[in-house]
Amino acid sequence: MKLSSLFSLLEKSPLEITIHNAGDCGWADRTDVCDLVSDSRKVRPGSVFACVEGEHSDGHDFARSAVSSGASLLLCGHPMDIDVPQLICGDVRRNMGRVASLLYGEPSSKLTMIAVTGTNGKTTSAFMTKSILESSGIGTGLLGTVWCDDGVLKEDAEHTTPEGSDLQQWLHRMVSNGCRACVMEASSHAISQGRIDGVLFDIAGFTNLTVDHLNYHEDMESYFKAKRKLFSDYMRGERRAAVNLDDPYGALLHAELGERAAGYSLSDRNADFCAEIVRMSAEGTDVLMSVPDSGSPIEMKLPLLGRYNVMNALQALSLSWMYGAGTEAVLDGLSKVKQVPGRLERYLIKGSGTCVIDFAHNPDGLEKILSALRPLCEGRLTVVFGASGESDKSKRPLMGETASRLADHVIISSDNPKNEDPGLIAEEILSGAKQYSAACTVMIDREEAVGYGLDMLSPGDILVLAGKGPETSQIMKDGPVPYSDRDALMGWCARKGRAVV
Repeated sequence: MKLSSLFSLLEKSPLEITIHNAGDCGWADRTDVCDLVSDSRKVRPGSVFACVEGEHSDGHDFARSAVSSGASLLLCGHPMDIDVPQLICGDVRRNMGRVASLLYGEPSSKLTMIAVTGTNGKTTSAFMTKSILESSGIGTGLLGTVWCDDGVLKEDAEHTTPEGSDLQQWLHRMVSNGCRACVMEASSHAISQGRIDGVLFDIAGFTNLTVDHLNYHEDMESYFKAKRKLFSDYMRGERRAAVNLDDPYGALLHAELGERAAGYSLSDRNADFCAEIVRMSAEGTDVLMSVPDSGSPIEMKLPLLGRYNVMNALQALSLSWMYGAGTEAVLDGLSKVKQVPGRLERYLIKGSGTCVIDFAHNPDGLEKILSALRPLCEGRLTVVFGASGESDKSKRPLMGETASRLADHVIISSDNPKNEDPGLIAEEILSGAKQYSAACTVMIDREEAVGYGLDMLSPGDILVLAGKGPETSQIMKDGPVPYSDRDALMGWCARKGRAVV
Protein backbone atom coordinates (compact mmCIF):
# COMPACT_ATOMS: atom_id res chain seq x y z
CA MET A 1 0.00 0.00 0.00
CA LYS A 2 1.18 3.52 -0.82
CA LEU A 3 1.58 5.89 2.11
CA SER A 4 -0.85 8.31 0.48
CA SER A 5 -3.51 5.57 0.34
CA LEU A 6 -3.09 4.87 4.05
CA PHE A 7 -3.38 8.60 4.79
CA SER A 8 -6.60 8.70 2.77
CA LEU A 9 -8.08 5.75 4.67
CA LEU A 10 -7.17 7.32 7.99
CA GLU A 11 -8.78 10.63 7.03
CA LYS A 12 -12.02 8.81 6.19
CA SER A 13 -11.96 6.71 9.35
CA PRO A 14 -13.39 7.74 12.74
CA LEU A 15 -9.97 7.38 14.37
CA GLU A 16 -8.72 10.42 16.28
CA ILE A 17 -5.29 10.49 14.68
CA THR A 18 -3.37 13.54 13.46
CA ILE A 19 -0.98 13.23 10.54
CA HIS A 20 2.25 15.09 11.35
CA ASN A 21 5.26 15.82 9.14
CA ALA A 22 3.55 14.31 6.12
CA GLY A 23 5.72 15.93 3.43
CA ASP A 24 4.52 16.51 -0.11
CA CYS A 25 1.85 14.40 -1.79
CA GLY A 26 4.23 13.23 -4.47
CA TRP A 27 6.54 11.73 -1.89
CA ALA A 28 3.65 9.95 -0.18
CA ASP A 29 2.51 8.58 -3.55
CA ARG A 30 5.97 7.10 -4.11
CA THR A 31 6.43 5.62 -0.64
CA ASP A 32 5.29 2.07 0.17
CA VAL A 33 4.18 0.79 3.57
CA CYS A 34 4.27 -2.98 4.01
CA ASP A 35 3.44 -3.80 7.64
CA LEU A 36 3.00 -2.42 11.15
CA VAL A 37 5.22 -3.61 14.00
CA SER A 38 5.78 -2.61 17.63
CA ASP A 39 9.19 -4.29 17.98
CA SER A 40 11.98 -2.21 16.45
CA ARG A 41 13.94 -5.42 15.77
CA LYS A 42 11.22 -6.47 13.30
CA VAL A 43 11.32 -3.23 11.28
CA ARG A 44 12.10 -3.55 7.58
CA PRO A 45 12.00 -1.01 4.74
CA GLY A 46 8.43 0.25 4.47
CA SER A 47 7.34 -0.70 8.01
CA VAL A 48 5.10 1.41 10.21
CA PHE A 49 6.64 1.46 13.68
CA ALA A 50 4.27 1.79 16.64
CA CYS A 51 5.89 3.47 19.66
CA VAL A 52 4.11 1.51 22.39
CA GLU A 53 4.70 2.46 26.01
CA GLY A 54 5.13 -0.70 28.07
CA GLU A 55 5.81 -1.48 31.72
CA HIS A 56 9.57 -1.67 31.26
CA SER A 57 10.28 0.26 28.05
CA ASP A 58 8.95 3.03 25.86
CA GLY A 59 8.78 2.49 22.11
CA HIS A 60 9.43 6.20 21.52
CA ASP A 61 13.02 5.56 22.66
CA PHE A 62 13.48 3.18 19.72
CA ALA A 63 11.91 5.38 17.04
CA ARG A 64 15.20 6.63 15.59
CA SER A 65 16.55 3.09 15.40
CA ALA A 66 13.34 2.02 13.63
CA VAL A 67 13.68 4.81 11.06
CA SER A 68 17.33 3.86 10.51
CA SER A 69 16.13 0.32 9.74
CA GLY A 70 13.74 1.63 7.09
CA ALA A 71 10.49 2.58 8.85
CA SER A 72 8.43 4.83 6.55
CA LEU A 73 6.01 6.00 9.21
CA LEU A 74 5.77 6.30 13.00
CA LEU A 75 2.66 5.81 15.13
CA CYS A 76 3.37 7.73 18.31
CA GLY A 77 1.81 9.43 21.30
CA HIS A 78 3.39 12.81 20.63
CA PRO A 79 5.30 14.55 17.79
CA MET A 80 8.96 13.61 17.60
CA ASP A 81 11.92 15.54 16.17
CA ILE A 82 12.51 12.93 13.49
CA ASP A 83 12.28 13.66 9.76
CA VAL A 84 9.67 11.03 8.91
CA PRO A 85 5.84 11.15 8.71
CA GLN A 86 4.12 10.51 12.05
CA LEU A 87 0.63 9.52 13.13
CA ILE A 88 -0.14 11.15 16.48
CA CYS A 89 -2.74 9.56 18.76
CA GLY A 90 -3.62 9.43 22.43
CA ASP A 91 -3.08 5.69 23.00
CA VAL A 92 -0.66 3.96 20.65
CA ARG A 93 -1.43 0.40 21.81
CA ARG A 94 -5.18 0.85 21.27
CA ASN A 95 -4.75 2.51 17.91
CA MET A 96 -2.11 0.30 16.34
CA GLY A 97 -4.57 -2.55 15.80
CA ARG A 98 -7.02 -0.17 14.16
CA VAL A 99 -4.34 1.32 11.89
CA ALA A 100 -3.02 -2.15 11.07
CA SER A 101 -6.53 -3.25 10.15
CA LEU A 102 -6.73 -0.47 7.54
CA LEU A 103 -3.23 -1.27 6.29
CA TYR A 104 -4.06 -4.96 5.78
CA GLY A 105 -7.46 -4.32 4.17
CA GLU A 106 -9.63 -4.97 7.26
CA PRO A 107 -9.06 -8.72 7.26
CA SER A 108 -11.42 -9.47 10.17
CA SER A 109 -14.35 -8.31 7.98
CA LYS A 110 -13.51 -11.15 5.56
CA LEU A 111 -13.58 -13.86 8.24
CA THR A 112 -16.14 -15.21 10.64
CA MET A 113 -14.52 -14.15 13.89
CA ILE A 114 -15.01 -16.39 16.92
CA ALA A 115 -13.60 -15.46 20.35
CA VAL A 116 -13.33 -17.55 23.52
CA THR A 117 -12.75 -15.84 26.87
CA GLY A 118 -12.68 -17.01 30.49
CA THR A 119 -10.11 -18.03 33.09
CA ASN A 120 -9.76 -21.71 32.17
CA GLY A 121 -10.69 -23.81 29.17
CA LYS A 122 -10.04 -21.25 26.43
CA THR A 123 -7.26 -23.16 24.71
CA THR A 124 -8.93 -26.57 24.58
CA SER A 125 -12.29 -25.05 23.57
CA ALA A 126 -10.58 -23.15 20.75
CA PHE A 127 -8.79 -26.29 19.51
CA MET A 128 -12.07 -28.23 19.59
CA THR A 129 -13.96 -25.49 17.73
CA LYS A 130 -11.31 -25.36 15.02
CA SER A 131 -11.49 -29.14 14.66
CA ILE A 132 -15.29 -29.09 14.23
CA LEU A 133 -15.23 -26.25 11.69
CA GLU A 134 -12.53 -27.96 9.64
CA SER A 135 -14.62 -31.14 9.68
CA SER A 136 -17.32 -28.96 8.09
CA GLY A 137 -14.89 -28.06 5.30
CA ILE A 138 -14.25 -24.56 6.64
CA GLY A 139 -10.64 -23.42 6.56
CA THR A 140 -10.02 -22.04 10.07
CA GLY A 141 -7.15 -20.10 11.60
CA LEU A 142 -6.29 -20.22 15.30
CA LEU A 143 -4.78 -17.66 17.67
CA GLY A 144 -4.13 -18.77 21.21
CA THR A 145 -1.87 -19.57 24.12
CA VAL A 146 -0.06 -22.51 22.51
CA TRP A 147 0.43 -21.34 18.95
CA CYS A 148 -0.86 -19.19 16.10
CA ASP A 149 -2.00 -20.99 12.94
CA ASP A 150 -2.70 -19.07 9.71
CA GLY A 151 -4.12 -22.12 7.95
CA VAL A 152 -0.74 -23.08 6.49
CA LEU A 153 1.96 -22.34 9.05
CA LYS A 154 2.08 -22.51 12.85
CA GLU A 155 4.24 -20.43 15.17
CA ASP A 156 4.61 -20.59 18.94
CA ALA A 157 2.52 -17.91 20.60
CA GLU A 158 4.13 -15.06 22.56
CA HIS A 159 0.88 -14.10 24.31
CA THR A 160 -2.57 -15.64 24.77
CA THR A 161 -3.83 -12.86 22.50
CA PRO A 162 -1.32 -11.19 20.13
CA GLU A 163 -0.58 -7.48 20.19
CA GLY A 164 -2.94 -5.54 17.92
CA SER A 165 -0.38 -5.14 15.12
CA ASP A 166 0.51 -8.84 15.12
CA LEU A 167 -3.15 -9.86 15.40
CA GLN A 168 -4.07 -8.01 12.22
CA GLN A 169 -1.10 -9.46 10.38
CA TRP A 170 -2.14 -12.97 11.37
CA LEU A 171 -5.71 -12.30 10.19
CA HIS A 172 -4.35 -10.98 6.89
CA ARG A 173 -2.33 -14.18 6.46
CA MET A 174 -5.43 -16.28 7.18
CA VAL A 175 -7.40 -14.47 4.49
CA SER A 176 -4.52 -14.86 2.02
CA ASN A 177 -4.40 -18.59 2.80
CA GLY A 178 -8.11 -19.08 2.09
CA CYS A 179 -9.39 -19.32 5.65
CA ARG A 180 -13.04 -18.47 6.15
CA ALA A 181 -13.04 -18.37 9.95
CA CYS A 182 -10.74 -17.55 12.84
CA VAL A 183 -11.00 -18.93 16.37
CA MET A 184 -9.03 -16.99 18.95
CA GLU A 185 -8.56 -16.73 22.69
CA ALA A 186 -9.33 -13.30 24.09
CA SER A 187 -7.57 -12.66 27.40
CA SER A 188 -8.72 -10.08 29.93
CA HIS A 189 -5.39 -8.26 29.51
CA ALA A 190 -5.90 -8.03 25.74
CA ILE A 191 -9.45 -6.73 26.14
CA SER A 192 -8.44 -4.16 28.78
CA GLN A 193 -5.39 -2.97 26.84
CA GLY A 194 -7.23 -2.65 23.55
CA ARG A 195 -5.17 -5.32 21.78
CA ILE A 196 -8.32 -6.53 20.02
CA ASP A 197 -9.32 -3.01 18.92
CA GLY A 198 -9.91 -3.09 15.18
CA VAL A 199 -11.70 -6.45 15.35
CA LEU A 200 -15.41 -7.18 15.70
CA PHE A 201 -16.56 -10.71 16.50
CA ASP A 202 -19.49 -12.66 15.11
CA ILE A 203 -19.61 -15.27 17.89
CA ALA A 204 -18.05 -15.29 21.36
CA GLY A 205 -17.91 -17.80 24.19
CA PHE A 206 -17.49 -17.49 27.96
CA THR A 207 -16.01 -20.49 29.81
CA ASN A 208 -15.75 -19.45 33.48
CA LEU A 209 -14.25 -16.94 35.88
CA THR A 210 -12.08 -18.03 38.79
CA VAL A 211 -9.36 -16.48 40.95
CA ASP A 212 -6.48 -15.36 38.71
CA HIS A 213 -4.79 -12.18 37.48
CA LEU A 214 -5.87 -10.20 40.57
CA ASN A 215 -2.48 -8.49 40.50
CA TYR A 216 -3.68 -6.85 37.26
CA HIS A 217 -7.39 -6.51 37.98
CA GLU A 218 -8.40 -4.84 41.22
CA ASP A 219 -10.83 -7.60 42.23
CA MET A 220 -13.08 -10.29 40.78
CA GLU A 221 -15.70 -7.74 39.76
CA SER A 222 -13.11 -5.77 37.79
CA TYR A 223 -11.88 -9.02 36.25
CA PHE A 224 -15.44 -9.90 35.21
CA LYS A 225 -16.01 -6.39 33.85
CA ALA A 226 -12.99 -6.82 31.56
CA LYS A 227 -14.32 -10.14 30.25
CA ARG A 228 -17.84 -8.78 29.84
CA LYS A 229 -16.51 -5.95 27.68
CA LEU A 230 -15.87 -8.47 24.90
CA PHE A 231 -19.62 -9.04 24.60
CA SER A 232 -20.65 -5.39 24.86
CA ASP A 233 -17.98 -3.57 22.83
CA TYR A 234 -16.51 -6.03 20.34
CA MET A 235 -19.46 -7.82 18.72
CA ARG A 236 -20.91 -6.95 15.36
CA GLY A 237 -24.39 -7.18 13.94
CA GLU A 238 -26.51 -9.84 15.55
CA ARG A 239 -24.17 -10.71 18.38
CA ARG A 240 -24.23 -14.35 19.40
CA ALA A 241 -22.74 -15.69 22.60
CA ALA A 242 -22.31 -19.14 24.16
CA VAL A 243 -22.12 -18.97 27.93
CA ASN A 244 -21.38 -21.52 30.67
CA LEU A 245 -24.44 -21.56 32.94
CA ASP A 246 -22.69 -23.71 35.56
CA ASP A 247 -20.35 -20.83 36.38
CA PRO A 248 -21.86 -18.07 38.59
CA TYR A 249 -20.36 -15.30 36.48
CA GLY A 250 -21.47 -17.11 33.33
CA ALA A 251 -25.05 -17.26 34.65
CA LEU A 252 -24.88 -13.53 35.39
CA LEU A 253 -23.55 -12.75 31.91
CA HIS A 254 -26.22 -14.95 30.32
CA ALA A 255 -28.94 -13.04 32.16
CA GLU A 256 -27.47 -9.70 31.08
CA LEU A 257 -27.22 -10.69 27.41
CA GLY A 258 -30.75 -12.11 27.29
CA GLU A 259 -31.82 -13.47 23.90
CA ARG A 260 -28.41 -12.76 22.42
CA ALA A 261 -26.89 -15.63 24.41
CA ALA A 262 -27.26 -19.39 24.42
CA GLY A 263 -26.39 -21.33 27.55
CA TYR A 264 -24.59 -24.63 27.97
CA SER A 265 -24.51 -26.78 31.09
CA LEU A 266 -23.75 -30.16 32.61
CA SER A 267 -26.39 -29.74 35.30
CA ASP A 268 -29.28 -27.82 33.71
CA ARG A 269 -31.24 -30.02 31.30
CA ASN A 270 -33.14 -26.94 30.12
CA ALA A 271 -29.98 -25.29 28.80
CA ASP A 272 -29.69 -24.80 25.05
CA PHE A 273 -26.73 -27.20 25.00
CA CYS A 274 -26.28 -29.83 27.71
CA ALA A 275 -24.44 -33.09 28.24
CA GLU A 276 -24.56 -36.21 30.35
CA ILE A 277 -21.39 -38.13 31.18
CA VAL A 278 -22.10 -41.83 30.62
CA ARG A 279 -18.68 -43.35 31.28
CA MET A 280 -15.17 -42.13 31.90
CA SER A 281 -12.01 -44.20 31.46
CA ALA A 282 -8.32 -43.71 30.76
CA GLU A 283 -9.15 -43.88 27.02
CA GLY A 284 -11.67 -41.07 27.04
CA THR A 285 -15.19 -40.02 27.98
CA ASP A 286 -18.54 -41.28 26.65
CA VAL A 287 -21.15 -38.52 26.62
CA LEU A 288 -24.66 -37.74 25.45
CA MET A 289 -25.01 -34.19 24.13
CA SER A 290 -28.25 -32.34 23.49
CA VAL A 291 -28.57 -29.47 21.05
CA PRO A 292 -31.46 -27.10 20.29
CA ASP A 293 -34.45 -28.69 18.55
CA SER A 294 -32.85 -32.14 18.58
CA GLY A 295 -35.08 -35.14 18.91
CA SER A 296 -32.56 -37.26 20.78
CA PRO A 297 -29.12 -36.67 22.33
CA ILE A 298 -25.97 -37.09 20.27
CA GLU A 299 -23.81 -40.01 21.39
CA MET A 300 -20.08 -39.41 21.19
CA LYS A 301 -16.76 -40.43 22.66
CA LEU A 302 -14.36 -37.66 23.55
CA PRO A 303 -10.70 -38.70 23.38
CA LEU A 304 -10.08 -36.46 26.41
CA LEU A 305 -10.53 -36.95 30.13
CA GLY A 306 -12.31 -34.97 32.78
CA ARG A 307 -15.62 -33.31 33.47
CA TYR A 308 -14.08 -29.97 32.55
CA ASN A 309 -13.21 -31.24 29.07
CA VAL A 310 -16.86 -32.14 28.59
CA MET A 311 -17.59 -28.49 29.43
CA ASN A 312 -14.95 -27.45 26.89
CA ALA A 313 -16.63 -29.69 24.33
CA LEU A 314 -19.99 -28.05 25.08
CA GLN A 315 -18.40 -24.64 24.52
CA ALA A 316 -16.98 -25.78 21.18
CA LEU A 317 -20.26 -27.45 20.23
CA SER A 318 -22.29 -24.31 20.94
CA LEU A 319 -19.89 -22.00 19.08
CA SER A 320 -19.77 -24.33 16.08
CA TRP A 321 -23.55 -24.79 16.09
CA MET A 322 -24.00 -21.03 15.96
CA TYR A 323 -21.70 -20.97 12.95
CA GLY A 324 -23.84 -23.58 11.25
CA ALA A 325 -21.92 -26.83 11.75
CA GLY A 326 -24.09 -29.94 11.62
CA THR A 327 -24.21 -33.01 13.84
CA GLU A 328 -21.91 -35.08 11.62
CA ALA A 329 -19.22 -32.37 11.67
CA VAL A 330 -19.52 -32.04 15.45
CA LEU A 331 -19.09 -35.78 15.96
CA ASP A 332 -16.20 -35.99 13.53
CA GLY A 333 -14.46 -32.87 14.82
CA LEU A 334 -14.66 -33.76 18.51
CA SER A 335 -13.60 -37.36 17.91
CA LYS A 336 -10.49 -36.17 16.05
CA VAL A 337 -9.36 -33.62 18.63
CA LYS A 338 -5.71 -34.27 19.27
CA GLN A 339 -4.00 -33.95 22.60
CA VAL A 340 -3.56 -30.23 23.13
CA PRO A 341 0.07 -29.48 24.09
CA GLY A 342 0.28 -28.91 27.82
CA ARG A 343 -3.38 -29.67 28.38
CA LEU A 344 -3.76 -33.05 30.14
CA GLU A 345 -0.87 -34.35 28.06
CA ARG A 346 -0.47 -38.02 29.09
CA TYR A 347 2.68 -40.15 29.02
CA LEU A 348 2.70 -43.82 30.08
CA ILE A 349 6.15 -44.77 31.36
CA LYS A 350 6.81 -48.51 30.92
CA GLY A 351 7.63 -50.20 34.19
CA SER A 352 6.39 -47.14 36.05
CA GLY A 353 3.20 -45.10 36.18
CA THR A 354 1.60 -42.26 34.20
CA CYS A 355 2.88 -38.69 33.93
CA VAL A 356 0.50 -35.88 32.98
CA ILE A 357 1.64 -32.40 31.90
CA ASP A 358 -0.97 -29.67 32.29
CA PHE A 359 -1.04 -25.88 32.23
CA ALA A 360 -3.17 -25.67 35.41
CA HIS A 361 -1.76 -22.59 37.14
CA ASN A 362 -4.52 -21.43 39.47
CA PRO A 363 -6.78 -23.02 42.11
CA ASP A 364 -9.59 -23.81 39.68
CA GLY A 365 -7.22 -25.33 37.14
CA LEU A 366 -5.65 -27.58 39.80
CA GLU A 367 -9.09 -28.54 41.08
CA LYS A 368 -10.18 -29.61 37.61
CA ILE A 369 -7.11 -31.61 36.65
CA LEU A 370 -6.73 -33.41 40.00
CA SER A 371 -10.47 -34.13 40.28
CA ALA A 372 -10.44 -35.60 36.79
CA LEU A 373 -7.49 -37.88 37.51
CA ARG A 374 -8.37 -38.89 41.07
CA PRO A 375 -10.96 -41.57 40.12
CA LEU A 376 -8.63 -42.93 37.42
CA CYS A 377 -5.63 -43.27 39.75
CA GLU A 378 -5.22 -46.78 41.12
CA GLY A 379 -2.23 -45.85 43.28
CA ARG A 380 -0.77 -42.58 44.52
CA LEU A 381 -1.61 -39.20 42.96
CA THR A 382 1.32 -36.75 43.13
CA VAL A 383 1.43 -33.17 41.84
CA VAL A 384 4.41 -30.89 41.14
CA PHE A 385 3.57 -27.19 40.84
CA GLY A 386 4.50 -23.64 41.83
CA ALA A 387 3.10 -20.16 41.33
CA SER A 388 4.28 -17.34 39.11
CA GLY A 389 6.15 -14.42 40.61
CA GLU A 390 4.89 -10.86 40.21
CA SER A 391 1.40 -12.27 39.87
CA ASP A 392 -1.72 -12.71 41.97
CA LYS A 393 -0.46 -13.65 45.44
CA SER A 394 -3.94 -14.43 46.78
CA LYS A 395 -4.12 -17.64 44.76
CA ARG A 396 -0.94 -19.18 46.22
CA PRO A 397 -2.33 -20.58 49.52
CA LEU A 398 -5.51 -21.55 47.65
CA MET A 399 -3.45 -23.60 45.20
CA GLY A 400 -1.68 -25.29 48.13
CA GLU A 401 -5.01 -26.08 49.80
CA THR A 402 -6.49 -27.49 46.57
CA ALA A 403 -3.46 -29.66 45.84
CA SER A 404 -3.18 -31.12 49.36
CA ARG A 405 -6.92 -31.81 49.49
CA LEU A 406 -6.96 -33.79 46.23
CA ALA A 407 -3.47 -35.31 45.92
CA ASP A 408 -1.58 -37.80 48.07
CA HIS A 409 1.75 -36.04 47.70
CA VAL A 410 2.37 -32.36 46.96
CA ILE A 411 5.75 -31.23 45.62
CA ILE A 412 6.03 -27.45 45.68
CA SER A 413 8.52 -26.12 43.17
CA SER A 414 9.29 -23.11 41.00
CA ASP A 415 7.15 -21.68 38.18
CA ASN A 416 8.42 -18.45 36.59
CA PRO A 417 9.43 -16.70 39.85
CA LYS A 418 10.67 -13.63 37.93
CA ASN A 419 11.99 -11.07 40.43
CA GLU A 420 10.45 -12.71 43.49
CA ASP A 421 12.20 -15.11 45.85
CA PRO A 422 10.95 -18.60 44.81
CA GLY A 423 11.44 -19.81 48.39
CA LEU A 424 9.02 -17.19 49.71
CA ILE A 425 6.48 -18.10 47.00
CA ALA A 426 6.77 -21.74 48.07
CA GLU A 427 6.15 -20.76 51.71
CA GLU A 428 2.93 -18.99 50.73
CA ILE A 429 1.76 -22.09 48.85
CA LEU A 430 2.77 -24.32 51.76
CA SER A 431 0.68 -22.26 54.21
CA GLY A 432 -2.43 -23.47 52.37
CA ALA A 433 -1.18 -27.00 51.78
CA LYS A 434 -0.76 -27.61 55.52
CA GLN A 435 -4.55 -27.53 55.98
CA TYR A 436 -4.78 -31.13 54.78
CA SER A 437 -2.86 -34.32 55.48
CA ALA A 438 -1.15 -34.85 52.11
CA ALA A 439 2.62 -35.26 52.27
CA CYS A 440 4.32 -32.00 51.26
CA THR A 441 7.81 -31.53 49.88
CA VAL A 442 9.42 -28.23 48.89
CA MET A 443 11.99 -28.57 46.12
CA ILE A 444 12.62 -25.25 44.37
CA ASP A 445 14.63 -26.54 41.41
CA ARG A 446 11.91 -27.55 38.93
CA GLU A 447 13.88 -30.23 37.09
CA GLU A 448 15.01 -31.74 40.38
CA ALA A 449 11.41 -31.74 41.63
CA VAL A 450 10.19 -33.50 38.45
CA GLY A 451 12.94 -36.11 38.79
CA TYR A 452 12.04 -36.64 42.45
CA GLY A 453 8.39 -37.20 41.54
CA LEU A 454 9.32 -39.60 38.73
CA ASP A 455 11.65 -41.56 41.03
CA MET A 456 8.69 -42.31 43.29
CA LEU A 457 6.33 -43.30 40.47
CA SER A 458 5.06 -46.89 40.54
CA PRO A 459 2.57 -48.81 38.35
CA GLY A 460 -0.91 -47.41 38.98
CA ASP A 461 0.44 -44.03 40.17
CA ILE A 462 -0.12 -40.73 38.39
CA LEU A 463 2.30 -37.80 38.53
CA VAL A 464 0.92 -34.40 37.47
CA LEU A 465 3.34 -31.68 36.35
CA ALA A 466 1.17 -28.58 36.63
CA GLY A 467 1.63 -24.95 35.69
CA LYS A 468 4.17 -24.90 32.89
CA GLY A 469 2.21 -26.74 30.21
CA PRO A 470 3.79 -26.12 26.78
CA GLU A 471 6.17 -23.41 28.04
CA THR A 472 9.82 -23.79 27.07
CA SER A 473 11.49 -21.51 29.62
CA GLN A 474 11.57 -20.53 33.26
CA ILE A 475 11.42 -16.77 33.76
CA MET A 476 13.98 -16.00 36.45
CA LYS A 477 15.35 -12.80 37.95
CA ASP A 478 17.95 -12.47 35.20
CA GLY A 479 15.57 -13.42 32.38
CA PRO A 480 14.29 -16.59 30.69
CA VAL A 481 16.17 -19.86 31.16
CA PRO A 482 15.45 -22.80 28.78
CA TYR A 483 13.24 -25.36 30.49
CA SER A 484 10.20 -27.50 29.76
CA ASP A 485 8.42 -30.16 31.80
CA ARG A 486 8.38 -32.42 28.75
CA ASP A 487 12.16 -32.13 28.34
CA ALA A 488 12.61 -32.83 32.05
CA LEU A 489 10.42 -35.94 31.73
CA MET A 490 12.18 -37.21 28.61
CA GLY A 491 15.60 -36.49 30.10
CA TRP A 492 14.75 -38.54 33.18
CA CYS A 493 13.46 -41.42 31.02
CA ALA A 494 16.65 -41.36 28.95
CA ARG A 495 18.84 -41.48 32.06
CA LYS A 496 16.80 -44.30 33.61
CA GLY A 497 16.42 -46.26 30.37
CA ARG A 498 12.61 -46.02 30.50
CA ALA A 499 10.39 -46.11 27.40
CA VAL A 500 7.50 -43.69 27.05
CA VAL A 501 4.22 -44.43 25.31
